[in-house]
Amino acid sequence: MRVGIVGYSQSGKSTLFQALTGVAPDPAAALKGQIGIAKVGDDRLDFLTGMFKPKKTTPATVEFIDTPGLIPGQKADNPQRIATLRGADGLLAVLNGFSDPKEPAAQLESFRDELLFADLEVVTNRLTKLEAQGKRPKSAADRERDDKEIEELKAVAERLESGQSIAGMEFSEETGKIIRGFQLFSLKPEIVVLNCSEDTIGEPPLDGLKDLCNGPTGVAAKLELDLAELDGEERATFMEELGVTELAKDKLIRAAYDILGLISFFTVGEDECKAWTIDRGTTAVDAAGKIHSDIARGFIRAELCNYADLVECGSMKEVKAKGLQRLEGKEYIVADGDIINFRFNV
Repeated sequence: MRVGIVGYSQSGKSTLFQALTGVAPDPAAALKGQIGIAKVGDDRLDFLTGMFKPKKTTPATVEFIDTPGLIPGQKADNPQRIATLRGADGLLAVLNGFSDPKEPAAQLESFRDELLFADLEVVTNRLTKLEAQGKRPKSAADRERDDKEIEELKAVAERLESGQSIAGMEFSEETGKIIRGFQLFSLKPEIVVLNCSEDTIGEPPLDGLKDLCNGPTGVAAKLELDLAELDGEERATFMEELGVTELAKDKLIRAAYDILGLISFFTVGEDECKAWTIDRGTTAVDAAGKIHSDIARGFIRAELCNYADLVECGSMKEVKAKGLQRLEGKEYIVADGDIINFRFNV
């Protein structure tokens, strides 16, 4: 999973990037998209580690991408500044909450306009290319296909020009594949973060924001960075003094999982306990392929139980005794928290 962090200059997005990943922002690297990896905190994995006492524990991870801050009014430069995020699965928009109370809402509206403008540029370039190709000789079938694409892309351009997302628009199969290949920003799920002081976290959304997004999530990016740089015991003490019960990183990762439709399953044993990230709705054989292609190729059965059942029973032995461990086939839909041992033969 890859989440792009975006926002205007001085919004605090690079501070948040460092707090999430532990990677110091590098302006030169950000020009191409600076990548940092954040470990996903999961109490379930902690419990499994305590139970199985493995030699190694491997949490799930999320990749965050930092980019140069957008410059207000720079329509020519901003599309290039965010172009590296085309491949991101979702966007994390950081707003500056230290200015006028009405400013964050204006920032969000302006930011979304920037994304629409960048998408419009991609679609317009494709239309220009198709219209130029239309002057060349081609078969009737190819001309009919291209004319259909031009018709549908003009509808997309018209919608983007009017300031509307194209989410929900219907396309022919061929045009739909092309549009998915564009990786348009207006089709990516979005998390909105308000960078503010710790004193204002939890307060009602600022003027206008509640009408623009579900939230947003209030984060004190500088405080998060300070906390992230402390060792475990010192961090816990400091958090208790501040009345902070949870790092914002964990909240944001859960929000990312939610909007991207992701879940985790676990593999356990004396050697390693590991969390694996998959899309909700993934079949057992595809989940096996996440571990190794050979396991998917030689898949026999998935031997599994759910995390909640293990907690209630207290041991795998008791889970088996109560008949809560079961065998599932290739088409089984993996549930969040499943603990799986894949039987395979190659």
